[in-house]
Order: sequence, then C-alpha cells, then structure tokens
Amino acid sequence: MTNSGAARPAIRAILAVGNPARERELREALIAGGIAISERCLDGASLVERAQSLDADVALVSSDLHRLSPATLLSLREARLPLVLLAEPADFGKYAGLAHLLSSRSSAGEAAKTMRQAAARGAVYAASPGADGGRPGGESYARGPDVEGRVLVLLAGKGAPGVTTLAIGLAEALSERRRRVVLVDADLRGGNVVPYLYLDPSRGLLGLGVDRYGDSGSLPVEEELQDGPGFMVLAGIEKPEAQRSVTAELATAAVRRLRELYDEVVVDAGEIVGGNSSAAAESLIRAADRVLVVAGAGLVAAWNAQCCVRYLREELGLPPELLGVLLNRREGRAGYGPREVEQALGLPVLAVIPEDRRAARRAIVEQLPLTVIGGKAARGLRALAAQLTEQATAPARAGKQRRWPLRLRPTAIGRK
Repeated sequence: MTNSGAARPAIRAILAVGNPARERELREALIAGGIAISERCLDGASLVERAQSLDADVALVSSDLHRLSPATLLSLREARLPLVLLAEPADFGKYAGLAHLLSSRSSAGEAAKTMRQAAARGAVYAASPGADGGRPGGESYARGPDVEGRVLVLLAGKGAPGVTTLAIGLAEALSERRRRVVLVDADLRGGNVVPYLYLDPSRGLLGLGVDRYGDSGSLPVEEELQDGPGFMVLAGIEKPEAQRSVTAELATAAVRRLRELYDEVVVDAGEIVGGNSSAAAESLIRAADRVLVVAGAGLVAAWNAQCCVRYLREELGLPPELLGVLLNRREGRAGYGPREVEQALGLPVLAVIPEDRRAARRAIVEQLPLTVIGGKAARGLRALAAQLTEQATAPARAGKQRRWPLRLRPTAIGRK
C-alpha cells in the first residue's frame, strides 16, 4: 500500500470520514502519499473501538462522522491516538484541545502533511492561537492593552505538597472550560513540568535566557512555547545553576506578553522559602492576579504553609485578598480540615483536593494531567477551575442574596 518511491516509512492510519466521495478522494491520495490505511470507520463508536484495539499511528476524522461527539474525542485522547479532525473553521473553538484541527476544505496533500506532523507530535492538543497569531479560524486573538489575561501563581512552602501536579491539572481543567491557557514553569530550583509532560528541555525560559535571538529588540515568547495536553507550556529550567540566565526582567516580560495572548497564565512557582527564592520568582508573584498557596493537611505541612504565607505578606507585601489556599492530598478526615487551615493561615481555602494515589500514579506513568485520568482529585480540580472561571467572567452582584428558610408542610402520611 506504500508508494515505492516514498523515502519515509508508511504511517498506519485510521480513516473515518462521513462523506463517501470525500472519503474515497482522501483514501486514494493518502495511499499514494505513503500513508497506509489500516482501518476505515463509519461512526464514532467503531472509531473508539478501533483506536483502542489497533496499533495505528494517527487517525483522520471528519466532524460530520456519524455519532461523533466531544465525548468520543475525549475517549480517543485517552487512548493516546493522535487525531486530525477535519472541521469547518467556524467550529474550531468547539473542538479546541481535542484534536489537531484542519479545515474541512483542505486538500489531501495538506491532510497528509498534518497527519505526519500529528503522528510525530502525539496526542497532545493545544487550544492555542494559530500560526498567524490569531484564534483558530482566523479570528484575531491578540489582546488590546486594556484587555489582559489573568495570572494565577501556584506555590508552596518547604516540602513537596504537589504544586506541579496541581498546576498541570488546573491548566487542563481551565482549558476544558474554553479558556485559552498557558502554563509557565517558573520553579527555578529545577522544575518538573518538562519530564511530567515529556517536553523539550531546551525550549522555554532557558531558551529566552541564553539570548539565542540576538538583539532583535523583542522577546519572541511564542517561539519557545510547546504543546501541552489542551494548553500551551513555557518550560522552565532543569538545573538550579541555570537560574542565573532567567532574570526578573526576562520573566516579567515573558508573562506580560503571555497575558496579551491567553485568558489564563498559570505559573508553577514551586517552593518559596524566605531568603532562598529567586528575584525572578518574586517578580512573578508580585505580578500575579491571584496567588494560590498549596498546603497539606498534616502538622508539618501546615507549619510550612504558615511560614510561606508570612513571607508573602510581610516580605513581599502581598495583600490578603490576593491569596488563597489549596488544601491538597486530604484523606478522609485525617489531619487538619479546611476550617482549621483557614483559622491558622488567616486565608480562605478555595478548594480541597482529595488524595488519589491510584490516579496520581497513572498520571505520572502516562504523562497526563490528573484531570484527564479522572477520579476524586480530578473532580476537585474541575470544581476549582469552575470557581475561578466564574470569578473571572461573572458580573459583580449588588447586595446579598436572601436565603429563604425551607418550611415543610405537614402531610397525611401515617395518619389514619
């Protein structure tokens, strides 16, 4: 089935196109271009079944396929099958983060090229601006000076309360709510986002810091972004000794640019301990719209969180209304509850993320966010994303809503 003159090995593909004439046209052109069609599917259910059982490299699917839904696309993403979706440009927003998107009017040659790129890139899709700097479909996404995205910084005190895991999960949960999201790994002690998501460590803040672009007069942050699972990523540094290349000016300039391009800039600042934090990390914390302190439910974890909050308020001068707490890895009623943590830290607990060891292990092995794996922790992160999205988009309400008491009427049940 492979073109004998093709220099590259054949890619095994699943073809699922609703229109028979279009399907025949694409099939013939793809085979001639060195792409082997291992299976053809007529509906969404059979597509999911084939994706889970076949050893295919990529799937080409049209949005008009019978019984194709966002749930189908999520199942394909969980099966780790790279997917190229042919759709109308006006519908790109509907499928953002679920597939590599291509206009349904594209030629077979363009489809083959995109399929090769998708097979190499894998099942990671970004709800990101298009190549021209705009939204998919051509609508400009550049923001004006008066309309900027929001910077959410996640950090913690001494210890390992799971900042990176929550930052990745929150970024994906926000992207599920149709927010344009970028994750910045600003843990300059040596971040873990790159190995967690299997990204290129040479790109990101490190690439900006080594001045590979010369004296261009601008900071090309977009050139250093990488695709994450539903969001974009600006990777950090692998080794602490490289943090000298990331200055406070560079970090703030990068985030300032990302504010113009995205709805949410989620920053993983890692561990913040008084006297040991870098100037770059402190500059990003001061530039945040919301700082989320990750705390554990144990005694030592609560003490470390208290020290961190004291440093943020007394040394960096952050107002208390800027701060919130994420109580992570809570097991049942063990340790301190949200009310006790609020009293100890003097800050509101925005979310309680339950301990979910099984989902956490699977997320690390499969290099996926917790929210893609599912489970108790995923539900907690989605609830947090819903709360933060509501705060960002809902208009202010005047006055308090009155809560009416519930009065139960006596009934005749049990009477003779």
